[in-house]
Amino acid sequence: MICVIGSFPSEHNQKDGMIQRVAHIDALMASTPRCYLDLSFRRFLRKQVRIEGAATIYYLNVFVHFLLILRLLRTARVVYVHSAYNALRIMAFPTKAYMIFDAHGIVPEELIAEGRSRAARILTAAERFILKRCDALICVTHSMLEHFYRKRGRRTDRAEIVLPILPHLGDSTTAAQALLAKRISETVIYAGGMQAWQNVDKMVNAANRQPRFHYTFLTGDVTNFQTRLRESGLKQFTCQSVAPVQVKDFYLSHQYGFVLRDEILVNLVACPTKLVEYLYWGVLPIVITPRIGDFDAESLHGITLAQFLNGELPDTETAEAMRRHNQVTVQAMIGSAQANQDRLQQLLHAPGKRTPATRQISSHE
Repeated sequence: MICVIGSFPSEHNQKDGMIQRVAHIDALMASTPRCYLDLSFRRFLRKQVRIEGAATIYYLNVFVHFLLILRLLRTARVVYVHSAYNALRIMAFPTKAYMIFDAHGIVPEELIAEGRSRAARILTAAERFILKRCDALICVTHSMLEHFYRKRGRRTDRAEIVLPILPHLGDSTTAAQALLAKRISETVIYAGGMQAWQNVDKMVNAANRQPRFHYTFLTGDVTNFQTRLRESGLKQFTCQSVAPVQVKDFYLSHQYGFVLRDEILVNLVACPTKLVEYLYWGVLPIVITPRIGDFDAESLHGITLAQFLNGELPDTETAEAMRRHNQVTVQAMIGSAQANQDRLQQLLHAPGKRTPATRQISSHE
């Protein structure tokens, strides 16, 4: 039995960036009997269980259902932990299962960037625990893996896989069609949330300084985003929430897309789903720096925020060349990710024997 620690992907939470990763991993074990432990310290005081295909989903409270959680984890062959948040919820539960940790991001540093230092300290402990305990570590970028090396040291007994958060894109035919799409002139799109590292204020300021463009904001936080936009006085904008399958239709009609990530650690290890989507579907990214995750100026061709504000935009021929280059970059990522995905699938279904070095490690160690 595979036991996944995290929320089961559904139509209700599919817009959440983290859940998109969970859904991608779930597809690798879709026909395999598995259970999901959706755990909470406060909610789920009454046990809830439902079945979706080969998956059994448990909604449990860590304290109230301690013994049931312990029993489920002890009967698992593989435990797959999505992010340090979920690692925190299982720290008190010993298990001899083969444990896979999918980091998603560098949670303590993200919390510090949001000004939540107390939560950052708690999640630092959870991160330390899971990086000691896990038998396999999954990172979204090579730079994230290097970050963990610097922070916690290397472990020779641990399997390590770099698997970007790649959305469902398309084949060679859809890729070619994306390059030929008829885009509306002077349009800019943004798809994402309002986290501190997204630089929403810089986006809104840039939009007001270039009012001739029409701006589209696709977000799960429509109310707060609209309030911010209206307070700024921006005139030409659309702000809405759409299903993930509809987002590509917006990409195909827009020229540019905001990815205003500062050159800080959280961004230097990230693999923003929207950036990968922009590059594949032909949206030219507007960036502060091209150094985002494993991207750099050579692999990512876009325009800087300064160029956008100064009206220094590429002509038609240059823009088409940039789109072709960016799509080649993404397709190379997909090819590399496929091999690593196959490695992960092998771990899920045949993890092998635990070595003495991958012993049970207490959260207090």
